[in-house]
Amino acid sequence: MSTVAAPTAALPIHPDAPSEAFAAVRALFERARFDEPTVARRMNGPNLYGFPRLAEGRRTLAGPVEDANAALIRLFVDCEALEARTVEATCGRAGMEQMAALGLLTEVGDGKLQASVLLTPLEGLWLVSDVPPVRRRLKEGSEPREFVFPPANQLTRQFLDMFTPTPGQRMIELCAGSGIAALRALRGGAAEAWATDLAGRSVQFARFNARLNGLDSMVAVESDAWAAVEGETFDFVCAHPPYVPTLAHEFDYRDGGEDGEQVTRGVIQGLPTHLRPGGRCAITCALSDRRGEPTPQRIRSWLGDAADEFEIVVMRRRDWDVLHAYRNVAGEGAATYRDAERWLRHFDALGIERFALCSFELRRERHTRVPVAEMHAAGTQLDAATIDWRFRWAHHALSQPDALARLAGQTPRVVPGTRLSVQLRADADRDWVTQGSTVDVDWPVGEAVRLPPLGPTLMELCNGTRDVYALLEALRGAGLVEEDVQPLDLARLIELLCTAGALEIPVCPLPPRPREALAGDNTAEWKRAVVGPQDAAAGAGPATDGAASAGASA
Repeated sequence: MSTVAAPTAALPIHPDAPSEAFAAVRALFERARFDEPTVARRMNGPNLYGFPRLAEGRRTLAGPVEDANAALIRLFVDCEALEARTVEATCGRAGMEQMAALGLLTEVGDGKLQASVLLTPLEGLWLVSDVPPVRRRLKEGSEPREFVFPPANQLTRQFLDMFTPTPGQRMIELCAGSGIAALRALRGGAAEAWATDLAGRSVQFARFNARLNGLDSMVAVESDAWAAVEGETFDFVCAHPPYVPTLAHEFDYRDGGEDGEQVTRGVIQGLPTHLRPGGRCAITCALSDRRGEPTPQRIRSWLGDAADEFEIVVMRRRDWDVLHAYRNVAGEGAATYRDAERWLRHFDALGIERFALCSFELRRERHTRVPVAEMHAAGTQLDAATIDWRFRWAHHALSQPDALARLAGQTPRVVPGTRLSVQLRADADRDWVTQGSTVDVDWPVGEAVRLPPLGPTLMELCNGTRDVYALLEALRGAGLVEEDVQPLDLARLIELLCTAGALEIPVCPLPPRPREALAGDNTAEWKRAVVGPQDAAAGAGPATDGAASAGASA
């Protein structure tokens, strides 16, 4: 793979600044209530994932700056210049000077100050990253090669939703960027957290973020995957690696080699050496569908001789064909027929048929004779508990030789949210006859199951009081099954519905459904709330909720 030379941007922040300066800025942020709930509420949004800046059309909190919270939002969230006298009046001279001492503010002339970075309160942390281009003004790809990608986006949110910090663990975040997962783990009680990245700039940003949050124990290392952590082992590994296919490396945060999987392969190939027994690895990235190579088995092959020590569950969020993958590589307006043909031939030579955004987990443990290796369509809400349920259900499905034995003594019941559609057909006498039915769910997976005519009655009978034999007897009593239908036949159908998440059984109950706030992309919600042709009332003038006015005494 060739490499395209790219300019290295100067580091705007000062990770080695005195601890007193970090403590002073942290105290200012706390007094000003510069935190995610307060900022999101003042901007009239659900949270700060996918938030729009003023330059991108946001209408809220667009009036005069009259308190420290509004000043910090205008400077670090919107990346707009402010009069130095306004910053001093709201944040205090000492606060202004300490932010400048960390490299967070720079003079831009005419008595104005501007943030040198994007600084977002997120997940109980303050996180700096490079300032992305305004979508309306600059073309994508104008960033330097080591551009530190902002964490307040939906992909990062989906990545973080996969796992919850476990107190006492030793963890590492590879391809860390801003270091959000490692810092969240420390905040959640991890005994030790490492953050590594190929880009030295990202490592410095992660170091700065650790010090800004008072989490100085985080270890930040410049490393190509595992190269610089030889001999280290961990209880938990997570990675959100770059996955865009490319033949010429341009951006560290984006490019994943000729098939998009180069970095991901390197992460997984190192697990036999670096993941402790009983440990887990969570990854969100794009994977390719290859001719004759099921994705879970291909992931397993990257583990080498240790493959049988690992279990794998892959949740497939969305997919796209190779032509769309080429368009993502080429960029808007850059595609040509000749280049498109070259890329399509390249994908075909690799056996690539489609790409899919996946969240998957590998566990270095084995509960059954055959190690688990599964892939499912993700539902609208995917979190750590849902993925854990998929492992538990896979273990149950391999625990006995047949479905009837696995459902012995179990009383299935319908999962709330399950939808049932009935197909009717008019017969020769013009009477309506039930022809079949379909059960579909959007959680814990996104699947649909076609059922025979007995489907509606079966789903109604599954109320948690009948086992397989009682259900079969009730269906026979209703004249919906023939005498030659055996309990094993019905058990297989019930188990299929359990696998899809339409039914659950006591031995393997579903976790509580995630909050609706975790359902997915906030972009539409932000657009409805704060971006549109009409002015939002909250944007007409200064905020009046008393969010933060204490900063002036800093």
